[in-house]
Amino acid sequence: MSNYSVVYREPRTVLKYDSTHIIGYLNEKVLSNYQPEANTQDNQPDPYTGYQYTGVEKDGGTIMPCQDITSYHDVVNALIRSKYSESEEMAVNRHKIGGDDAYAEEWKTYNDWCEQAKSISKSWLGITD
Repeated sequence: MSNYSVVYREPRTVLKYDSTHIIGYLNEKVLSNYQPEANTQDNQPDPYTGYQYTGVEKDGGTIMPCQDITSYHDVVNALIRSKYSESEEMAVNRHKIGGDDAYAEEWKTYNDWCEQAKSISKSWLGITD
């Protein structure tokens, strides 16, 4: 599966895609003084602050299953599922429960993504602590 990176003039967040999916704009990278390619030799656009998103869709978004775009828990779950299937998540948990230190980095990576998913969801939904 290919990834696409797209730069926008304004930050993007999440939109309802259809009745059971959202499209989220992940992996945000802020580009100061972004200089887009010229449309023609005579028309060089001025640099601007760009917001780059990378995802599997051609617009840089990522489509994720989500029943309720207004539900914090549904959005967090959608974000977690964008990187971990249920079986992958269960495997990470089994490794942790098994106490095998060989999986310590895997556990940390998984937990870091879960915390990031919670933070992104709060930002998208306008939830303040």
